[in-house]
Amino acid sequence: MSWLDEGTDETDGIEAEPFDVDVDDEEGQEREEREPGRMFGLDVAQLAESMAGPMILRALQKEVSGVVGEAVDEAVREELDPSLIEELQAQAGTAARRAVAAALAQLDEAEPEEEPALYFGSVDEFFRGYLRPNYRRRVDGSNTLWAGDWWKYAEAVARLDALWRAWEHLRLDPQTGMSVWFRDHAEHHMSILLSSSGPFAGIGTGPNREHTNEKGDMLPYVEPPEGLFPDVREVSA
Repeated sequence: MSWLDEGTDETDGIEAEPFDVDVDDEEGQEREEREPGRMFGLDVAQLAESMAGPMILRALQKEVSGVVGEAVDEAVREELDPSLIEELQAQAGTAARRAVAAALAQLDEAEPEEEPALYFGSVDEFFRGYLRPNYRRRVDGSNTLWAGDWWKYAEAVARLDALWRAWEHLRLDPQTGMSVWFRDHAEHHMSILLSSSGPFAGIGTGPNREHTNEKGDMLPYVEPPEGLFPDVREVSA
């Protein structure tokens, strides 16, 4: 006889009275009803009412979606026998291969986009036609230096060429292209080229002060030898 049988008599016919169990909120504590009011500037009752409807709808949609999904799967299985499924797969494979072939053929036939034509044909033309008129600085031959024959200095040619290429690219942006060019390119390279420690360091004013200018004038310029900077537009054409 187990411990459950100890002290009981089956002949007594006494049954235990059923008892109610309160549903507790947490750790045996019965949930306390509190009248909703306002907290943190929110009407708790109104917020709960506005959220309840959509949440109930989502819950119902989730339940219905599961039932509908199972019904659809079952209906499809009933309608499609193995031979029909095989035929469907074969047709889908044919359609996919044809679509890929058509897309590849269209790519082969598409003409490559043409590179935009250069506005200036050389770094020298860019310097004469744009940089000199638009970037004027006082060159005193001491604190600020510039060589009229800048084309004799490799670093100067490289930096000016970089300025030209960047300008050709950014000019195609009608919104902020020129602003970016001045901020990120012109100011950077020109401040180095004009500095007393740049590639023109020690050049001074020149015998006839040809490496200086007056305030507001364009940068000094000496025409390079003919053919030194050919027009690349003509070469590419």
